[in-house]
Amino acid sequence: MTTKQLSEKAVWSLGWWNIYFLIKFALKFKGIIGFSVLYNFAFFSFLLIPVSHRGLRIARNCIGIVIGLWLFYFDSFLPPLNRLTEQLSQLLQFDTLYLLELASRFISLDIMILSGLIIIGYYFANQIFRVTTLVMVTMLFFSFNHTEQPLSVHAKVPQVKIEKITTLEQELSNLTLPDVIDDIALNQYRKAFFDNEAQKISTLHSGLNLEHNFDILLLNICSVAWDDLDLTGQIAHPLLQEFDILFENFNSATAYSGPAVIRLLRASCGQQEHTTLFDTSSNKQCLLFDNLAQLGFENELLLNHNGQFGNFMTHINNNLGIISPAVDLENLSPYQKSFDGSSIYRDASVLNQWLSQGSQNDSRPTVTLYNSISAHDGNRIIRGNTGSSLISYKQQQKNVLDDLYDFVNNLKKSNRNLVVIFVPEHGAAMRGDKMQIQGMREVPTTAITRVPVGIKLFGPNLNIQGDKVKISQPNSYLAISDLLGNIIASDIFSGRAFQLNDLVRNLDEVGIVSQNQGTTMMEVREASFLTLDDESWIQYKAN
Repeated sequence: MTTKQLSEKAVWSLGWWNIYFLIKFALKFKGIIGFSVLYNFAFFSFLLIPVSHRGLRIARNCIGIVIGLWLFYFDSFLPPLNRLTEQLSQLLQFDTLYLLELASRFISLDIMILSGLIIIGYYFANQIFRVTTLVMVTMLFFSFNHTEQPLSVHAKVPQVKIEKITTLEQELSNLTLPDVIDDIALNQYRKAFFDNEAQKISTLHSGLNLEHNFDILLLNICSVAWDDLDLTGQIAHPLLQEFDILFENFNSATAYSGPAVIRLLRASCGQQEHTTLFDTSSNKQCLLFDNLAQLGFENELLLNHNGQFGNFMTHINNNLGIISPAVDLENLSPYQKSFDGSSIYRDASVLNQWLSQGSQNDSRPTVTLYNSISAHDGNRIIRGNTGSSLISYKQQQKNVLDDLYDFVNNLKKSNRNLVVIFVPEHGAAMRGDKMQIQGMREVPTTAITRVPVGIKLFGPNLNIQGDKVKISQPNSYLAISDLLGNIIASDIFSGRAFQLNDLVRNLDEVGIVSQNQGTTMMEVREASFLTLDDESWIQYKAN
């Protein structure tokens, strides 16, 4: 046999493709990716079949690169590719530095070192034995030992009570999930949850007094969750100690700003499904600011950004009304550049300007929404650090908390009757987990949606008796609306003595269900379940 014939002889070997599978095996064992046995075995077989013609081998390798990249993405815990294409228009608005940084997060130094060791190991091992045989044995091991893990928890799921029967399908007064949870049971639980939420309406509607001597300010702050505070060491920040009422288990129900502000502005009803949030024909009775306007409050808006990204201002206009921000940002100096290159203004500057513009007088009381994106991933201080946003987030978060704390102290000196509600949109996901890189919020995990919500009361005639209140039960936006109803009904600014416990009576409690577009996450007795298609579920394990 000639040398040419030997070189063209078809062999049963993967060649350098062995490295592809060895890297995937290592990442699978480390829990960094999943591993589809069917698809990977099919790809393995496609690459293993001997091809003698050089041109066909080149063609197969080219096809293999495309399939291999797709299969690697498929086996990862990244969101489906269609989510990437759906958000392409927004991704294109990111500045170049932020895009490069996001790309760098997908490949850690540990993975690069591991891959390098595998390549070196393959080079030497392939001279001693057939590595393809090892890969084949490992593939067979995965095939014979791969079994679907049941979705299960070791305790019964709490009953979901249906308060009002509206259809024949709701004849049962409650729904109990079995100990072993399957797709059918979880889908039934989700349906019962939203059916129940659809029946809820805030006590804010109940014939309250129309004469008020106080204002309301909602501080809607981006990217601050309990998990982020724990990561940065700010969980005991003085701002959090100031709150008279603190919700410790508040669910923002989403991981993105647009849906979060819509949910806040519709706080007077139970939790809506994500698919209905952008329906402007939804019941007006859900609109928090409309309900407060009917009770005599004038609506105001404050932003520390232009509100253009992601049609944010459109969401506000559809649920609050078309009003101009109360503070003209053109009169202030920008402090940061956003991830899309637009200007962001320091919270202290915007809020203190608002405070100086208004004073407590005989004019109509106001309810003001302030939205801040100062701590958003990818922001960069104009004259400050030059590190990555993962490094700068800690400083930016501290700046937000410090600014708000200073603002609280200024409010104390103002002698103004005011109810301040600190309600973050969602977390920053700066810790990340094995299924989501740092900063990614496609899956609304509790690390992202469990946010600190605090209420601080200001006024020279306040006569608070007793201790501050911490609420550990799970709550969401309806509890804010109910709380405002209790405050309005209690006439707490008249100088009469009251206890904070009286203000938090009968607040709505709710199960933990969070959604993004195409994604639903449910908490069932401390176990997390995720669906990406509204039909099949997996148990989400962050670590």
